[in-house]
Amino acid sequence: MLTDIRLDALSSAHQLENLKETVNKMRSEMLSLKQDNDRLQRLVANKSLTSSHSSLPLRNSSESLEKRLSASEHSGPPSIAESYLNEPRNDQDGKLVNVSVYLGFHGDSSMFQKQNTNLSEILIGNISISSKTKWDLLDNLVKRSFKYVLRVDPVSNLGLNAESIVNYHIGEIVRAKDADAPELLPCGYVVGDNMHIRLVLKGTKQHSVDALAFESLIPKAIVQRYITLLTDHRRIILCGPSGTGKTYVAQKLAEYLVLKNGKELVAGAIATFSVDHKSAKELRQYLSNVAEQCETSNVSDLPTVIILDNLHHVGSLGEVFNGFLSAKYQKCPYIIGTMNQATCSTTNLQLHHNFRWVLCANHMEPVKGFLGRYLKRKLIEEEVRGGIRNAEIAKVIDWMPKVWHHLNKYLETHSSSDVTIGPRLFLSSPIDLSSSQVWFTDLWNYSIVPYVLEAVREGLQLYGRRAPWEDPAEWVFETYPWPIHGNTEPQLLRLRPEDVGYEGHPGPSIGSKNHLTNNSNNEADPLLNMLMRLQEAASYSSPHSNDSDSTSMDSHGSSLHSDELMGSGLESTL
Repeated sequence: MLTDIRLDALSSAHQLENLKETVNKMRSEMLSLKQDNDRLQRLVANKSLTSSHSSLPLRNSSESLEKRLSASEHSGPPSIAESYLNEPRNDQDGKLVNVSVYLGFHGDSSMFQKQNTNLSEILIGNISISSKTKWDLLDNLVKRSFKYVLRVDPVSNLGLNAESIVNYHIGEIVRAKDADAPELLPCGYVVGDNMHIRLVLKGTKQHSVDALAFESLIPKAIVQRYITLLTDHRRIILCGPSGTGKTYVAQKLAEYLVLKNGKELVAGAIATFSVDHKSAKELRQYLSNVAEQCETSNVSDLPTVIILDNLHHVGSLGEVFNGFLSAKYQKCPYIIGTMNQATCSTTNLQLHHNFRWVLCANHMEPVKGFLGRYLKRKLIEEEVRGGIRNAEIAKVIDWMPKVWHHLNKYLETHSSSDVTIGPRLFLSSPIDLSSSQVWFTDLWNYSIVPYVLEAVREGLQLYGRRAPWEDPAEWVFETYPWPIHGNTEPQLLRLRPEDVGYEGHPGPSIGSKNHLTNNSNNEADPLLNMLMRLQEAASYSSPHSNDSDSTSMDSHGSSLHSDELMGSGLESTL
């Protein structure tokens, strides 16, 4: 708040100087006008033949005053909104410069030379730089542009502010706080391909996690807690449903730890072991080899961080980690594991004194607000590139997290939190009105509806009826953000109670071709109806596993389920 007050004070002082200059100009113009008026009166009194020409200085003076006043109205700094978007400005000399934030630098500007050919950055806005823009004003505008984080995360602004900026690059100049002003004004460095300002945020060099919070879109306080757990205990397990970004978070934490330990992000600094049902033996052998190397003095060849992905595939984690836990604690690499939520409570591990568990649930941060933050970042980047704001697509982007939370609430009501949908399914939403509508229709009809039907059916079998039936599609129809032409309803499938067996008779399986269509013909045909009941009986007679992998989402959001596959096979056999 103090920084914002100082920035506003600096801006106000600059505007006050402009006003003073304008007042002085007005006084000189008024004096000139008065002199012209006196001369006119003398000429009229003397009835001079040149009186008609004496009005020319008056007109010229008036036009000059009007032009100067008009120019002074636009000489102040641009508004905060202008720092986001490419809006037309009246300053003819101004150059529009994009503002972005470097990713992966973590406060180290020297990485600019090392990675100059492979830069990764996020657009956050743009600034108009004129021939009159001075360095102190540009510093102010750059800090204002970072209020971008308030738009991405209105709740906590990711815990970041203008003090998170270490420096910014403009052309060949690296401008840091309290640095001496370069020889030329900023406009002298904004030439050719250098129409860009790039910010570097605090990171490992400053013993801060600001850059990591900005890149991962996880609030700073939560990121700091993860790093503290790893620094103190060196071993954590990220636990949560599929699609909540556990692997992504593990990778970003691993990159930060490598840089924090003074090493470079090269091949071998981070080792990733993706576990499946057949690789438990290989994992045990790999960890035993690592433990043996930790016992020797030559530990430089070991990776700094080991990521163990999908640990829920391992039958007994206790056996896998037994040999590894005897190694010297401080010499071992950092261990970051990921595990699906369903196995978190059932796995009997005697490792709690070594591992720290981090829950990544859809109903709590950082997962809860990640989708909204991610889509808003995409929206702002598109707005900066295009130079315009589209209120309709902004409405769609605000709606996406709401429909995601509504679906998860529905799944928790009729089943459990283990089957809730992660935000990954919605991250690929296009930032275009018509494209996003087509994308959501396909996602709803071919991914969400089949998955929800199967999850609710299992929930009814395991927990019974815990709430009155309600079609989640009704809420989607009521809040549909895209414009509807005429009386045409959106082409979205609805969910009926008979589709999940809610009315006392089990509905058709997901593998059935007719499970979402009118099944009046099925009911009229006793033989076909009997076959459908036999199919459902066979499906329900299969044992239900508590393993979270029995219901999962693939990389495209498709629903895969063992009952579905068995039902489809039985149908083809019949």
